[in-house]
Formats: sequence, structure tokens, C-alpha cells
Amino acid sequence: MRCMSQYMKRTVFSVLFAAFAMMMVGQEPELSVAERNAQMGFNDTIDRMAEDFVFVSLMVADPTDWRDDVLGMLGHAFLRLQCPAFDLDYCFSYESEHVNTQLSKYAQGKLKMGMFAYPTDAYLEDYRHWNRAVHEYRLNLPPDVETRLWEIMDNKLSRGLSMKLDLSRRGCAISAVHFIKAALQDIPIVYPQGTRYETLSRREIMYQDLEAHPWLRLLYGMVISNTYDKDCPIDEKLIVPVDLAEIWQQSTVNGKVFAEYIGDIVSSTHTESESPFITPQLFAWILLLITLLLITVGAQWWKWVLLGLQCFVGVFLLYMALFTQLFMSAGWLMMVLFNPLPLLLWKWHKYWQLPYAVLLLIEALVLVCWPHMLVDPTYIILLLSYSVLFASEPIKHAYARKKKK
Repeated sequence: MRCMSQYMKRTVFSVLFAAFAMMMVGQEPELSVAERNAQMGFNDTIDRMAEDFVFVSLMVADPTDWRDDVLGMLGHAFLRLQCPAFDLDYCFSYESEHVNTQLSKYAQGKLKMGMFAYPTDAYLEDYRHWNRAVHEYRLNLPPDVETRLWEIMDNKLSRGLSMKLDLSRRGCAISAVHFIKAALQDIPIVYPQGTRYETLSRREIMYQDLEAHPWLRLLYGMVISNTYDKDCPIDEKLIVPVDLAEIWQQSTVNGKVFAEYIGDIVSSTHTESESPFITPQLFAWILLLITLLLITVGAQWWKWVLLGLQCFVGVFLLYMALFTQLFMSAGWLMMVLFNPLPLLLWKWHKYWQLPYAVLLLIEALVLVCWPHMLVDPTYIILLLSYSVLFASEPIKHAYARKKKK
């Protein structure tokens, strides 16, 4: 990638920046193209200030399977920059070390990311191999902005794979927003009014986008921070690639439609997957019903299954809290239920079992009365399941004593 970056600086960037610099010093507009080029040291008639000298496109790739790339489950966004006059066509994309093979390193916040440039044909060939469609949206930018954007992207290339992976600040979609805004400088992107991006938080927008993927929504809800609930400008809410394409098609820059869909540059035979039959909430309800049934018939083995599950998840959350950077606000709420203490202190369960069951019930009622996006409804149902588990034995003993009297 460094060799590619140096090549671009010798050819495209130097050519583009020369035109941009001349515009900045106020060159006389009545000069012909040949005269302007001669003053810049170019012996050709290519108009480096023409609107078709550089083309900029937002590229949006369809989501990938979680088994292939966890970070690609929401799709991928990158920028395509073309200079037809010099037969140059590159895709600029933020890439990171592979998460699926380095989950521990990712959890500890040690994965690196960086900007890379690939020849478009070679880069898109990967998406054809993965059977992922890529959609292209041409951005209507002034020539000087396109030139400045190429400079910005080229400078990013020189840093290589040196930046810390940070999805909230350097995710693919939000990075594209930042690059374009930096190139636009004082030129605003005028967003449409009355859209969901004005009123909803980033978490709520993401939850809506993942409505057909409840298990994925549950996963993201557990690992994204509470900063996703804070109010922010529309620019900062565009964290999902398809949302970015949608809103930019409705926006304007200098009175022109900002993004225009020009087609699928890579097609796919993949069909949209249907919602799973077993959703997290249905799974939790089934668990609650099984708990009620087995506790009623006195199946003690089920108690140890639930205690083991509670301990396992609790140890996992404790590890995330102490040794990783992925432990978010929802984790503290979930640790009321998921922690290893009930299993470790089971010898003395008769002293704490009923108060703990009441505590879980109170937490469930509070979350029902004051719902928060930090917690998926699945967790509330699990609270009820464990409340039943821990309350069943004290209630049975109390009923037995009353019956004896």
C-alpha cells in the first residue's frame, strides 16, 4: 500500500493539487485550457478544472455473513475516486485486522486499522467472489472539493495500518462523512427535514435497521456504548452504510442533489434472509415456561443448568469489565442477574435466595415501566425466569410449613 500511495502522489495527486493551487491564487478565468496548463507546466489540453476531470462515488456493499466478518454484518461503505483523463480509478477504504481470527485482541482494543487504496477492478473482484452486491452513488461535488478530497485520502494512505480500531469514530460510513465534510470545508450538506435521523438516537436508528435480524440486534445492543444514546448532529448518526446512501440521496450541496444512484457495479444472487423463527424473545419465553414446568415437578437438574449458565455469562461479563474495552453500560445492568455469586454461595442459599428473587423481580418491573434501549426485552424475560427459579424453593417451604399447621 505504501508503494501505491507513492505512485498516486507522483501522478494523480500532484496533477490535481497543481490545478487546485492555481484556483486558490485566483488565476484569470479567461485564459484558455492550453494557456492554464502551460502555466502549470503541462503540455496538454486536459482541463484540470472541468467537472468531469475527477468523479467521486459513495460505494455501499451488502452485509456479509457474521462467520466471514463480524464487522461487515451491517455492510461496508467506501469511496471511489476516478480520473478518466489519466485512466486512474481507485477505491479508498478503511480496513482493519481481521476480527474473527483475533477476537481477544479486538476485545482488548488492540486491533489496528488504516486507509488503503485499491485499483477498483481488483477490489470489486473480491466482492464478486463473496457474492456481495456493491451499489454506486455518484456525488455531485465542485471540482476544487474533489481535488481536496483526493489530497485528504492520499494523506490518510501515508499513515498505513497505524490507527486504533474505533467503530464509533472511524467506522466505514461515518469516516466517509468526515472525509467529505473536510473536503467541503465551509460548504454545508443540506439534509432533508422530518426524517428519523433528526429525532432518533444512533442506537434507535441501528435497532430499526436490524429489525429483521433480532439476534444481531441483541449482539450489537450488548457491545455498543451509551454514547450511541446521546444527541448529536445528523452527520454523526450515519453509522450504517445503507442509511448514509439513503440520506445523501435526499440531501443537497450547492443546490444540487448530493448523491445520485447510478447502478449496481457488482450484482449478487444472494436473497434477503427471512427473520429467524426462534427470536431471542421467543427463546427467553420458552426458557421461562420450561423453568416453570420443571420447577413444578421438582426437577433439580434444571436448577443447576440455569446456575451454570448464569455463572458462565457472569464470568464472561466480568472478564469484559476488567480486561477489555467492550464492556458497556448495559453490562452493569445485566450483571445484576448474570454473575457467578449465586453458584459460589449456593451453600448458604436459604439466607439470600428469596431476597435475590425479589431483587430480580424489581429490576424486571423497573425496566418494564421505564424501558431503555440499553437493555433488550429478552433480558427482562430472563429476569423473570431466574426470579421464578430462586423464589420457588422458599415458596414451597413456606407452603409446606403452612400446610403442617
